[in-house]
Amino acid sequence: MMSERDLVDSIFKTALEGCGGDVRSRKNALWLAATVLISDVLLNTDEFNRERLLRGLVAELREGCEHLSELLRPPAGTLH
Repeated sequence: MMSERDLVDSIFKTALEGCGGDVRSRKNALWLAATVLISDVLLNTDEFNRERLLRGLVAELREGCEHLSELLRPPAGTLH
């Protein structure tokens, strides 16, 4: 099984390669994939923690928007 960091790197690499590094070109597909992943995590979480995660989601999304360029920039040498 992959480490958490390796899994995150793999998800980003796959998403970026799938849209040629241009997230805008495939934003609907990426949005759908992201919502499905979040939904699956929430469904596999107990009710208490699900509510806690949902309450923090807006703040996490806002923070992600503030640091988006850093989040989407792949580590050097990962895109071929």
